[in-house]
Amino acid sequence: MSHRLRATIPGVLTAIVLAGCSTQPAPTTTGRPQSATSPSPTVAAAAPPTAAAAGPTTVGSFDAAHAAQVLGPAVGLVIATGASGSRGTGSDEGSAFVFSAQGGTSFLLTNNHVVQGARRVQVLMPDGRHFTVDVQAADPIEDVAVLKVSGTLPVAQLADSTKVQVGQPVITIGSPQGSSGFDTVTVGSISALHRQLTGVSGGGGSQPENLNDVLQTGAPINPGNSGGPLADGNGHVVGMVTAGSTNATGIGFAIPSAVLTRVIPSLVQGRQPGHPYVGICFRAIEDALPTSPDVPGYGIVVDRALPGTPAEKAGLQTGDVIEKIDSTNLNNGQTLGGVLQVHNPGDTVKLTTLRGGGTVDLTLTLSDRPANGGPAC
Repeated sequence: MSHRLRATIPGVLTAIVLAGCSTQPAPTTTGRPQSATSPSPTVAAAAPPTAAAAGPTTVGSFDAAHAAQVLGPAVGLVIATGASGSRGTGSDEGSAFVFSAQGGTSFLLTNNHVVQGARRVQVLMPDGRHFTVDVQAADPIEDVAVLKVSGTLPVAQLADSTKVQVGQPVITIGSPQGSSGFDTVTVGSISALHRQLTGVSGGGGSQPENLNDVLQTGAPINPGNSGGPLADGNGHVVGMVTAGSTNATGIGFAIPSAVLTRVIPSLVQGRQPGHPYVGICFRAIEDALPTSPDVPGYGIVVDRALPGTPAEKAGLQTGDVIEKIDSTNLNNGQTLGGVLQVHNPGDTVKLTTLRGGGTVDLTLTLSDRPANGGPAC
């Protein structure tokens, strides 16, 4: 089984494992019975998804069974034969969900770590159909992959994860280890926004990853759930499950739908998406206060603007405190990554900074993240 080992949340030590990649022997591609309550398939174009209205934000108005009935038909089991997590033998299992279907072709989302290096990828749907699929493209940085299927499948609708609230009830649907390929529903809530995971690594020799802005949920996450949807009470997808904790109960993580919406257009076209890049070394105010108790305001403290980067070109200086990006304040858990997840390279943003007792407004044009990650801090 592949693991995300020794990943840490800033300020919290925990071990994070890949939610997917429950390693199995060579697969037998048998179908699954269709649910009697499955809604009719919907068809959407292979275009950037339109965010749906936010689902219920309180437990009293939350109907997990309804959400599962809406979303379940669009969630499939992924069998990746010879993937990196299986070390070239047997297969890995994960989950995926359909986000677009048109003209006899459907596209699904899953995690890159589920299908990375696979010789063959198969998808089994709840209505009994099974397919050998193509990996259209993958983004290792965001841990997202798009699968292409010849067939018209039920489509899940993406919601706007920037509207998600802490405490909001959610469900996950996936194919956890030991479930014999059948979708399993778990219920929980959004427990934190804008989490950062560092040193996340998979099995099979894969390189450690950093996930810069993820949703944290209390919904149980198990091996095999990777690539499955995290959804609101309407059955609309607010995130894609990517990791869970091995030594803490009720801690799982999902890639926000805002990130998925940004990278989907490029991946559908078979291209690598761009990743917005600023080029600063920085600390959150709470991390800077123990050694710099007089730091003013809120937000992030710039330790260094790296040479040749958008930050240096915009005029950011050591000691600047970035309080706001455009109209978004960097407080109440909002992070730099959380703001940038809805932007693309080439976008221009306004930075409101504190410097020398005054306020300085700077204009910064985001570049594409360098292939090597850029200069080191």
